[in-house]
Amino acid sequence: MIRIAIVGTGMIVPQMLEAMQTVPGYEVVAICGRSREKAGRFGIPNVYTDYAEMLKRTDIDFVYIALPNTLHYGPAKQALLAGHNVLCEKPFTSTVEEAAELFALAKERDLFIFEAISNIHLPNFYKVRELLPQIGPVHLVHADYDEHFDRYDAYMAGADIPVFTQEYEGGALRDINIYCLHIILALYGRPDRVFYAATSLGRNGIGTAGAATLNYGNGMVAVCTASMDSDGPHGFYFQGEKGSIRVHGLPNFFTKVELIRPGEETQVFELNRYEHRLCHQLEDYRDIFAKRDRAAAEALEARTMLIMETLVRLEQSQNR
Repeated sequence: MIRIAIVGTGMIVPQMLEAMQTVPGYEVVAICGRSREKAGRFGIPNVYTDYAEMLKRTDIDFVYIALPNTLHYGPAKQALLAGHNVLCEKPFTSTVEEAAELFALAKERDLFIFEAISNIHLPNFYKVRELLPQIGPVHLVHADYDEHFDRYDAYMAGADIPVFTQEYEGGALRDINIYCLHIILALYGRPDRVFYAATSLGRNGIGTAGAATLNYGNGMVAVCTASMDSDGPHGFYFQGEKGSIRVHGLPNFFTKVELIRPGEETQVFELNRYEHRLCHQLEDYRDIFAKRDRAAAEALEARTMLIMETLVRLEQSQNR
C-alpha cells in the first residue's frame, strides 16, 4: 500500500483522489493547505496548514505536489530532504536546472520522483506507437487541445485565477499544450528546431492560445495547438505516406484510436481500461515503486527532462 500525503487544495486534488480510490494500492493519509477549511473538505483524516509539520510524519511513502506551476520545486525539494518520495504535478518545474536538481537529489537519497502526466501511460497511446510503422513515413502531425475553460470568463471579468497568471506560469503552453508535447516527444524525441507563437492574449498578457511547431529536420513536422479561451477540434492526427492515425478526445486522455489506410476498413481501438484519465499513470508509479524499477524511473525522468528543455526552448523562441 502506497501512503500518500497531499499538498494543495486546487481543482486537480478531487480528481486525483478519485483516481487513487479507483486504483488498488493507494491510501491518502494526510493533506496540507493554506486553510484548514479548504484542506478539510476532502474528508482526509489528517489535515495540516503547516507543510513542514506534515513532512515529519513517518507513515508517508509519497508526497503529491498539487500546487500552482511555480510552486512545485520548493515543496518537492522539501519532501525529498525529509525522506519522502514525490509525485509532482505537471509541468514539473519552472526551469531545466530545477528539474535536474530534484532528480539528482532523489537519486542521492535513493528516492523516486515522478511527474504526474496522464497520457503517456495510456494503453491507447501505446497502441498509437505500435501502429505508426503501418502508415509509413510520417511527415505531419497535428495535435490539438482546444477547450473553453469554465474559469476563462471569470478570469476575463477580473478574477485572480492561478492558471491565468504570469506569477504562477499559467497559460496555454505550460498548462495544456504540455500534453501534446509529451506525446510528440515520447514518440519522436528531441526536435531540431522549435517555434512558439501565442495566438491570443488574455487581459494580463497571458497566452490563452498558441501554436508550437516542432521541426525534426527529416521531413517531419509536428504542430501542437492549444487554447483555453475557445472550443475547437481536439485530438491527434498522424499523416503518413501509407495512411493515417486519428486519435479522438482531449490529448490528456486518448479515448479512441483509428487506423486509416487506403482501400482498407478503418480499424478502431479503445483500449483504456479506466474511464478516469488519471488511473493508468497511478498503476505505473505503483508498480515502479513496488519493484524498485530504476530503469523505468530513469526513462520517465529522461522524458520529463526533455519536456522541460523543450518548454524553455519554445518560450525563448518567442523573443527571437
